[in-house]
Amino acid sequence: MGGSPNAGRASLPFIAMPQYYEEPDVGYRVYRLHFNENLFLPEEYYRELQLPLESWEIRYYTQPNNISLAKKIETYYSLPEGTVTITAGADDGLRASIQLLNFAVEKKLVVLEPTYSMARLLSEQLGVRYEQAQFTQDLRIDVDDIVRRGRGGGVYVCSPNNPTGHQAKELEELAAKLDGVLIYDAAYAEFAGRWRPSLFEYGNVIEARTFSKAWGLAGLRVGYLVAHKRLSDALKALSYPHPISSASAKIVERALELETYVRSSVEAMREVKGIVAGRIRLEKYVGEANFITLKVEDADTIERELMRRGFAVRALGNKPLCRSCIRFTIAPLEIMEKFLAALNEALDRKV
Repeated sequence: MGGSPNAGRASLPFIAMPQYYEEPDVGYRVYRLHFNENLFLPEEYYRELQLPLESWEIRYYTQPNNISLAKKIETYYSLPEGTVTITAGADDGLRASIQLLNFAVEKKLVVLEPTYSMARLLSEQLGVRYEQAQFTQDLRIDVDDIVRRGRGGGVYVCSPNNPTGHQAKELEELAAKLDGVLIYDAAYAEFAGRWRPSLFEYGNVIEARTFSKAWGLAGLRVGYLVAHKRLSDALKALSYPHPISSASAKIVERALELETYVRSSVEAMREVKGIVAGRIRLEKYVGEANFITLKVEDADTIERELMRRGFAVRALGNKPLCRSCIRFTIAPLEIMEKFLAALNEALDRKV
């Protein structure tokens, strides 16, 4: 008989293909203002991080769960032993946190929108029911409503939030009242001055942190979760045994000794951000993170026009409270000067 044994199977009709998080591949020849990387850290910081690896660090697997790095973080922030779980970036931490809801009474996640799209996508991929909630027009949380909707399941809140940049002032009240798990995405917390994890002390909170943003180590893919030990043990059960490489762990341990660089870069970013925000007359979300989100008439067109001028930004498609917005990362002032000129040109062309 002719034909391939796999003929006709390419469509895989028995699999409903999941959605994925679409990442624009813009390369490195444009100004990267779409990923919220820390663009203020000096080269000296990175030279300090270029550490040699011993042969055994390459030959052998890391310690299970990268326990040495976890303990280093616990010691550094004076956290109780066993509260830190190392993950392959914050996204892997969110994956484990949302997967944990499959063992909850209610297999659902209430997500405060507009926010990071990964929470919704991971819910769908992991078989956890996604339920959309929304910040109020003045960016508050209706705590009583969210407590009711999240009972027995999970609630996701990003603070400072992506893309509005605001801090959710009701987080502690929500944690205290919620009969469920609060997944607190703290990816941008250091930019708002929240260096030490603390909400985990409520016992039902999983605090997701990363070294990709303020610490400027996005290429290493290192994150961590902080939770009460009992909750942390459950997260470790859902984590990979060797989540990050020996090289990544070694560099992050060294980075913790260089926090002065990171704090200085955050202060420099905040100063430039104030200047930039004052020069843009459009309606915008400024907030406490290292980006600004602008409300424009046609976000996709403005995104394309800015890319033509060498600036990659993020168009935020049809999110609640942000139906047509672009988000851009704050860069050093000389870059922002060029960006503001390009933005004015893009807006004029759009008109």
